[in-house]
Amino acid sequence: MKLSPKAYEVRQRLGQDFDFYAKSCLKIRSKKGRILPFYMNDAQIKLHKILEQQLKKQGYTRCLVVKGRQQGISTYIAARYFWKLAHKTGTQAFALSHLEVASRNLMQMMLRFYEGCPVVMQPKLTEANKKSLSFGGLDSGYKIGTANSKGVGRSETVQLFHGSEVAYWANARDHISGILQSIPTSGQTEVILESTSNGPYGVFYDLCQTALNEQSSYKLVFLPWFMQTEYSAKVPKGLTLTNDEQEYAKKYKLSLAKMGWRREKIAELGGHWRFRRESP
Repeated sequence: MKLSPKAYEVRQRLGQDFDFYAKSCLKIRSKKGRILPFYMNDAQIKLHKILEQQLKKQGYTRCLVVKGRQQGISTYIAARYFWKLAHKTGTQAFALSHLEVASRNLMQMMLRFYEGCPVVMQPKLTEANKKSLSFGGLDSGYKIGTANSKGVGRSETVQLFHGSEVAYWANARDHISGILQSIPTSGQTEVILESTSNGPYGVFYDLCQTALNEQSSYKLVFLPWFMQTEYSAKVPKGLTLTNDEQEYAKKYKLSLAKMGWRREKIAELGGHWRFRRESP
């Protein structure tokens, strides 16, 4: 069917502008359980801009993301890869997570993207199971795995790789030495490794330190908890900050509502250390 000039323009933009595509074609489950169009939050927008800049500059992306919980980073990466799979031929994406349930969540997210996508924009789905999706007409697909097995994904030919909660991977060194080494630094390939903190040790920590010292091709991205607009609490009457809290608030330019939320979470989690791990 021949498209009108206006329809052709829209179709071109959907293939080139992820933000436009996401809000027009993708559906997500919100924190309140509602199925809504995917509008990026501040953390997702920041990561997207960095990835696009890196892709434009060097022709591929290699990124390490240090994040807090519930900032939507896995959702963004899954959506980004669905967008690319729907518009490119011969492209394979692989997602490796620390737990089986986390891997299943990523697959469910991809299925939701597919099912909620307007029919005219849906790639032809030729195979679907618990571990993979195949879009036969484009010779593209998406697979998931769990880091418990040393050899998972090692024999795959992959252009887009998502490592989720890498600081908690079992057999992390084997995976870094295996599947990641098969992804070329050409052809707009992407490797995005994201995680919450698991302490100053391990493979993910070492990779972040190397990137911080600009000794690798990876870009280190840090997403602090206070980027999330919803992380605010109703300010109790007469709230008084301690000296440490005043210093913290001044350093990061945080409102009393933000500091109230922080204090509540520290109490819930049982101390500053756990809060810093979950909400850096």
